[in-house]
Amino acid sequence: MNKKILVIDDMPGNIQVIISIFEKYKPYFTIYQAPDGDIALSIVEKVMPDIIISDWDMPEMDGITFIKKLKNDNNLKNIPVIMSTGIMTTVEHLQTALNAGAVDYIRKPIDEIELVARTMSAINLADQNKKIIEKKNQELVENTLFLIRNNKFNQQVALKLQSLVEIIKGNKKAKQIATEVVTDIDTKIKTDSWQRFELAFNSVNEFFYQKLLYDFPNLTQAEVKLSAFLKLGLSSKDISAVLFISTDSVKVARSRLRKKLKLTPKINLQAFLSKY
Repeated sequence: MNKKILVIDDMPGNIQVIISIFEKYKPYFTIYQAPDGDIALSIVEKVMPDIIISDWDMPEMDGITFIKKLKNDNNLKNIPVIMSTGIMTTVEHLQTALNAGAVDYIRKPIDEIELVARTMSAINLADQNKKIIEKKNQELVENTLFLIRNNKFNQQVALKLQSLVEIIKGNKKAKQIATEVVTDIDTKIKTDSWQRFELAFNSVNEFFYQKLLYDFPNLTQAEVKLSAFLKLGLSSKDISAVLFISTDSVKVARSRLRKKLKLTPKINLQAFLSKY
């Protein structure tokens, strides 16, 4: 399978050294190149490389800053980055690179065997992590659909019990019990459903709420909940079943959320939230 590699370095000679090494392994690799972090970020969004090999000491945006920006984007954060440098070579530098989010570290001048070995190791590890994430996402969607079906059933039971309350008006004790059951079901739907969803959602989308509220601190708790469901691509009908509100209410809430996020009509709401 062809793997895409993005090489970032402000010295063309350094890029050529890496390219010449991977050209020996065609067609297993396709190489992209960028002279700085800003250009690299635009390339990453377009081609979604399987791995990035970035120089550390670059003008405008150094390698550490580049990695931090990459990791701050939910769509890009799982792309592995190997830091390459001929200057920052101490153990402390290595720790700094790893703390920033680099998966590995290689010193210049580049050794061919080391470069290929570390690159393949990082790619294989990223592929395994990707499969784990995909599995978790699938499980999250399945759990959410189960909650939706369960809530719809509970809603139907509650409606039948409510009808029963009207029938047994003469029996105060029976009416009281039926009313309490309806209330319990209503509370369970509104609280337990969200708690179960939130637990599963957080295991897959760590820091989603923190990042969203950091950029948009005026969002209400209800709007944050709605954002989580929209991120998964749930329809208004499904969201209404989870939140126990009408479909029309969901549509109104979506419109208000778009305004708070300051989105133009051309921007897709789900695509925007997927970046968090």
